Formats: sequence, C-alpha cells, structure tokens
Amino acid sequence: MVLAKGILRKVAIIGAVLTLAACGGEEGEAKTKIGVAIPNFDDTFMVYMKDSMAEYAKELGDVELIFVDAKEDTVKQLGQIQNFIVQQVDGIILVPVNTDATQPVTDSIQKAGIELVYLNRRPGYLPDGVSYVGSNEVRFGEEQAKYAASKTDGGNIGIIMGMMTVEAALLRTQGAEDFFKDKPEYNVTRKQTGLWQRSQGMIVMENWINSGEQIDIILANNDDMALGAIQALRAAGKLDDTIVVGVDATPDGIMAIEQGALDATVFQDGVGQARGALDAALNAINKKPQEKITWIPAELVTKDNLAEFQAKG
Repeated sequence: MVLAKGILRKVAIIGAVLTLAACGGEEGEAKTKIGVAIPNFDDTFMVYMKDSMAEYAKELGDVELIFVDAKEDTVKQLGQIQNFIVQQVDGIILVPVNTDATQPVTDSIQKAGIELVYLNRRPGYLPDGVSYVGSNEVRFGEEQAKYAASKTDGGNIGIIMGMMTVEAALLRTQGAEDFFKDKPEYNVTRKQTGLWQRSQGMIVMENWINSGEQIDIILANNDDMALGAIQALRAAGKLDDTIVVGVDATPDGIMAIEQGALDATVFQDGVGQARGALDAALNAINKKPQEKITWIPAELVTKDNLAEFQAKG
C-alpha cells in the first residue's frame, strides 16, 4: 500500500510531463489516444517495434500514441500504467517487464474500462477482453537448434538467455533444449542471462571462454546478446570455430550475417507485431471483432537466404 501511494503521488507530475510530450495534433482533432508501455528504450528490437508503430500511426492519421520507457523496472511500469489510466486513454498497448506479474495491472486497466493489448511478451494472465500479439517463442529456440544441428555433428552448447522474468527467454531456451534432449551428441553445458543486452552478452561469453571449457555452439535469445558474444569470441580468436545464432533479425544482426560473423538469426517480425498490436487496440476500441491471440510467424535467416529475405522488406 505504501508503494502504491508513493506511485500515485508521482502520477500528477509525470502526467503533466507526458501530456505535454504527447501533444502535437492539430487543435480540435478528435484523435484516438493510446498509451504504449515499452520495457526498455535501450533494447534494439523494442525500439524497432516502437518506431514501426509510430510510423503506422502516422499513416492512420487519427491516432495519438504516448510512449513510455520502464527501463526494465516493474514498479516504474506500474506507475506509467496508472498514469495512462488517470489520463483516460482509449487503449493501452503493453510490453510487460515481468510476464508473471501482470494480473494486478490487467485488472486495474479493465476496471477503468480501457482496452488492453499485450505485445511481444505474452503475459501469464490473459483474461477475456484482453488480447495478445506476438510470436510462438518456443519456435525461435527450435529454429536455432535445428540450424546448429544441420551445421555440426555434435558439441557443447551455451545458451545466453534474456531476462529470467520474461517468458520469451524461458520459452526460447526451452525450444532449443527440447530439440536437443534426445540427441546425446549435443550437451547444453552453459546457460546464463545476458539481460537482452549486447554488453552483457559479451561479458557472459568472456567468462565462459576464461573458464577453459570448450563451447562449440552459442544460441542467444536475441541478436544483441549474440553480437556481444561474437565480440568476445573474436577477441579470443575463437569465432571461426564457434556457431553463433541469434533471434530478431535486427539490422545489426543482418549486417553481421553479411559479414560472416553471425551464422544465423530467427526473424521476429517487429513491424508485423507493432502493426498487429495497434490494429488489435483500434479494433477493441471501435468494438470490432478481434482475435484473442494473433501469432506472427518466425523465419530462419542465413547467408543462403539473406538476399531473398531482404527482398521481402
């Protein structure tokens, strides 16, 4: 209760700042106002989705988006959501910091009569009237593992995971482990979080290298951590002997594939997810039919199909 009161005391101040930041439409325009809660503006993929959604809102013309950054802080994000409620936005698109702790915020949004769409990180609690747009996270890990197995006869595997409070990190890791569990020639010998960050991926990889253990395959839950691992492997002269696979197909990830540093990534369609979430929110606000869960497909990207993949974009 003390924590909640502390947050609410800050709502008026934060609200004034965000309301000023959100302004920009022509006077008299009746725009649909949607709050978009992003967990981290330092995350490459999150920023990619944010920018894609902002561009789509411009195309639509009658939508005003208010973006906030939780900096991976659950309490901060709760305060931001409470602020959206005070502002009486029409809808909220939420990428949760902690997918296991969404019930209180979901209930408060629904109680306020505001439409809610979860994006990218699927919550553990998804009641009637709330929708989710994202990808099948298990599939990302499976695709990574299949690719690694197609390029090797066996070996030790290190999995650099995202934040352990995010379902995507757990499910992508599960997908890879499930694929290898009946293949004794492969062993997952290392698992550690890199917090979705490139710098942390590099630190994790440096520690593994310094342990002296042979690791033949690196599966990272996202491209940023894979690129961090590549930096450490290159510095140690081990990159040519290690398979590295990421997730997201970010511009930096694609460039690394072009240069031969990253072996593969699994495309997470940030544009598709961002546009899908905004469509879902507008459908709900306008009382149009909307699927409870919208799956955006995953796709393996390697040097072999890179030109084809880029041609689609």
